[in-house]
Amino acid sequence: MKDITVAEASGPVKRALLLTHKAPSVTQHVLPSVLSLLDSAGVELIVPEREVRKHPSLDGYTRSKGVTLKSGGEDLILVLGGDGSILRALAREAGTGAPVIGINYGRVGFLASIEPKDLESGLRRALAGEYITLELPSLRATWAEGEASAVNDLALLRGQEARLADLSFAVDGEPVANVRCDGMVCSTPVGSTAYNLAVGGPTVSWGVRCYVISFLAAHHLDARPLVLARDEVFTVTNAAVVGDCDIYSDGQRIGGLGPGRAITMDLMGAPVRLGIFPESSFFRRYREKFGRP
Repeated sequence: MKDITVAEASGPVKRALLLTHKAPSVTQHVLPSVLSLLDSAGVELIVPEREVRKHPSLDGYTRSKGVTLKSGGEDLILVLGGDGSILRALAREAGTGAPVIGINYGRVGFLASIEPKDLESGLRRALAGEYITLELPSLRATWAEGEASAVNDLALLRGQEARLADLSFAVDGEPVANVRCDGMVCSTPVGSTAYNLAVGGPTVSWGVRCYVISFLAAHHLDARPLVLARDEVFTVTNAAVVGDCDIYSDGQRIGGLGPGRAITMDLMGAPVRLGIFPESSFFRRYREKFGRP
């Protein structure tokens, strides 16, 4: 990971923010064990009010322990959930400077550093500060009606009323092509193993500072994925006469792009910080999560 900013933990974790999967039933059973491990490590816990509302069992714990309900000043953000939960934490907490470490309670868990079977040993290591922090880039996008950022990807998909999306695009103001397709995915290196991978785009090592454009069901033989440098500006115009395109950020619809309207993006968004164990390389994760059994 030669081009990634890597930082070692400054020491044992003193203050941690706890976030969980959006479905309470997924993580309710493991909360007592997690809380016990945090207590035994002497970690001051922050539990946002939304988590207490999600897990009523946390209410008594937060009252008895005097747990802080508002985030701020944490050393570590601990996420119990899958890649979606970890992505939301990375995006939401990007400005705090604290790294996110995930315990996998999802389907794939490519971003997670700890598997449920290793909960005790992995969490003890994390709380002891035996992790490193990777600073990873994010996408930023602007269009007439708004702006957005994405840790995984920004997607432009045909609206429900359109049979196809008609998209023209340019790089740094230079027209490149016009493509009729179901849509396109603009992916970070982190997101290259998500939607981008599913539509046939290339896997990108986290050590490469670039972003990838991949097309969905393109009606052109020459519509191949495009790899751009982080500061090259990619502009997409909805070239259709009628019909909006839907704009998605990390899987969530955030707006629409009307006919004749354009959206611009690059990889110069605010960096996010992912905590991993030193031995957990990108390609080890790639092999374990996507390789054949």
